[in-house]
Amino acid sequence: MKSSRFAVAAHILVSVEYATRGGEVFLPSTAIATSVNTNPVFVRELLRKLSKAKLVLTKEGKGGGVQLARPASDINLAEIYQAVEEGPVLKHNTRSKDLCCPVSCGMDMVLDPVVSEVEGALLEILRERKLSELVNKIADKTEA
Repeated sequence: MKSSRFAVAAHILVSVEYATRGGEVFLPSTAIATSVNTNPVFVRELLRKLSKAKLVLTKEGKGGGVQLARPASDINLAEIYQAVEEGPVLKHNTRSKDLCCPVSCGMDMVLDPVVSEVEGALLEILRERKLSELVNKIADKTEA
């Protein structure tokens, strides 16, 4: 994984749903930042992206916070990944090419299909998994 954005965004949404199941209508971003153990600014940045992707609703002010925009069973993990990650999971070499070297000049072309295939496989796996599965596993563990 190239960044922790997906993992943190999934943590945020699991926290929101878990709190909802416990009776919270809106979970404050400060509580989310504490759970994730990260900077509240980073949490708010991800929440903006999740809101833009229509995965969460936010309410400002007293009694405000975050709630899921639709049931956790209707949110797949690919939606979360696509909302917060930028670009494919694999990146090309960004160094300049040696124009005299056929390998240097041809690597992007031969790697493109591999990068596309990996990204497609990742999204296919994530589409099959629902946010509710993650929440249920956490809930089951805490009830045991």
